[in-house]
Amino acid sequence: MCPLSVSTSRSTHALETGEAKLWSLLVGVNQYQDARLPSLSYSASDCQGLTEALAEATQGFPRKEPIAHHDFATHPPTLEAVRQSLEQIVAAAQPQDTILLYFSGHGVLDRETGQVVLCLADTSKDNLLQTGLKLPDVLELLQKSQVHRQMLWLDACHSGDLTLRGAKGEVTIEQPELNPAQQLMEVLRQRATQSRGFYALLSCDRKQRSWEFPELKHGLFTYYLMQGLRGEAADTQGVIDADGLYKYVYHQTIQYIDRLNHQLRLMNQQKRSRGELDLHPEYPLQTPKRIVEGVGELVLGLKVDERIPQPVKHSRRALVCDGFADSNAVYAFSRALQTAGNFALEYFPQSGKAWTDARYAIQSCLRSPVSSQEPETVLLYLRGRMEAIADGEAWLVIGDSLRLSRSWLQQELRRSATARQIILLDFLGTERSSATLQEWIEELQLSGGKQCIIAAAPSDRAPEQFTHALLETLAAKEPSSPLSVTAWMDELQQKLERMGMPLHLWLSETASEIEVFPPTTLTATKFVPSPPKPPRIEKPAVSHSTPKVQPPAAAASPPPAPAPATPLPAKEYFSQQYAQLEKILRELVGPIAPTLLSQVATPNSQPHHWVENLLPILSPQQQNQLRQQSISLLQQIPGSQPQTRSSSCATSWQHETLSENFIHQCEQALSAAIGPIATFLIQNTIKSQPQISRSELIEILATAIHDPLQAAAFRRRLL
Repeated sequence: MCPLSVSTSRSTHALETGEAKLWSLLVGVNQYQDARLPSLSYSASDCQGLTEALAEATQGFPRKEPIAHHDFATHPPTLEAVRQSLEQIVAAAQPQDTILLYFSGHGVLDRETGQVVLCLADTSKDNLLQTGLKLPDVLELLQKSQVHRQMLWLDACHSGDLTLRGAKGEVTIEQPELNPAQQLMEVLRQRATQSRGFYALLSCDRKQRSWEFPELKHGLFTYYLMQGLRGEAADTQGVIDADGLYKYVYHQTIQYIDRLNHQLRLMNQQKRSRGELDLHPEYPLQTPKRIVEGVGELVLGLKVDERIPQPVKHSRRALVCDGFADSNAVYAFSRALQTAGNFALEYFPQSGKAWTDARYAIQSCLRSPVSSQEPETVLLYLRGRMEAIADGEAWLVIGDSLRLSRSWLQQELRRSATARQIILLDFLGTERSSATLQEWIEELQLSGGKQCIIAAAPSDRAPEQFTHALLETLAAKEPSSPLSVTAWMDELQQKLERMGMPLHLWLSETASEIEVFPPTTLTATKFVPSPPKPPRIEKPAVSHSTPKVQPPAAAASPPPAPAPATPLPAKEYFSQQYAQLEKILRELVGPIAPTLLSQVATPNSQPHHWVENLLPILSPQQQNQLRQQSISLLQQIPGSQPQTRSSSCATSWQHETLSENFIHQCEQALSAAIGPIATFLIQNTIKSQPQISRSELIEILATAIHDPLQAAAFRRRLL
């Protein structure tokens, strides 16, 4: 159940101006002197990391005093040292201040008194009450304090373990009656009812574990506390308060466990397909718990430089190599990766580069260093044809000259220092392609690291079927949540099973945290495959050459440039035919239909132009169906051409030729505004409208420029 908000009142002013002070005492214990208290892996790291995250969040607060006791700190996590720090804080804090106490470690229930005891480094099980920090004593000290805002965070396990904090369930319980969960909850609730300023935040609920994972190098709960304090939990004003932090940690913790379980289900499915019976058990739910009885807002910090736009760190890179150039489906998929996926994307082939250069692009993508503290993610999409060779092996042939062996690709993947890899293999080939793909996956697997491989072998009859599945599953993503690679694989598997296409998958044991679409603290935008603005992807020129038209005779000077025309969109002029054709196309290719149709329905074009331009990107069977179903549609076309809003444009320039020099000027000007995709747009426009005039071409190209000022400058330069 999603946590409800607590009514709040803004209280940042006192902390920002220095009128109030933030006191924090953080304790984490890894090693215990009593061997009967098992050592923990990440409690000290949790305490250290949380101290750093809190320092980052409170940079804007002039008065603060953090005190940390953990295995790596100057102050040891012993009873005397921790008690002394706590008493010092309580004695010095003023009513307007805020106190934060954090504990990560073991805890037990004293058999005789029923008191919950937090175990410190020198705690002895034989003398708990004298050597441990009794939770009632901590709460009593806080109650005597005059401070109105008090917080207690416990990264602990309440599943009946010997410990409050579990280490992947390695501790065996011999005496379940020592479970402190019930008493802990009751004591904290009593404390909450006695003060409107008390806020307890626990890592999980009753009968649940507080998990810790080596890949995070932290406990799950504290890991997301740290992320939240570093700005992920900030509100629109950049304020990080206890209520917002709790809701962030609550959702992220649940989603992380859910992603892990998605991964385990996929791994178990692979095991079942191989006849293996040793299946992985799923992780039980971990639900952070909040104990509070109506509290004013407890401010923890401010997001650093909230008002200043931060530069984008390219910790996410993608390379798309389309061996069958000029595919609209691959182009739309690339756009999804670049926009919603936040990938810094490179597209191959590229104008002016040979296909053999793609080999170096792959190496560069896998090896490029990134100046970011975030984990790196690389996505590599290779689309080509499978070609068998004499020794039973097979090449991946991309374009007309690039041949990649799986041994070469395996070597590059292993040399890569990238933390996370998503490898997509789209191989057209023979009937044996499916078996060959499985051999590729088995050889490309990395024994260590985080890696995901997704592969399919579509038939020649439907060469873009796999690409459409990739695109459609991305488009179906919920706008308010990230898309993990495990969830994406699950959706792809279900979709391709319905299509009858085998899907080959590999997922390393630690790959569940890879995000195809990362989480964002900004307004979530659902990716919809439509082309309102072409992205700056280095898409190559189409295979046809630029029309070479003879320039006008030297003696004939061009007439003065007419006023620029604003063509009426073909979609508006032929609205009925457009809707009918979109319906036909949707039945043939699915949700990508609006994207394909909008790309061919350029201004001043007619429905028969749309059909002609759609045919090359469809399979032979789809081409026949489109021709048959569009016959009645084309018979409805009026005899006139699409009108424009400026009749003066229908002049002698309507059928003038375009010189190579003018086309080159257009390419230069448009490239400066939108990048290398300019050449593709210009050539595609000229091909679809051979009789287009200068002014019409300029106007169409100007609509591709996002910035209105740049678009106006583009028009002035060329008209």
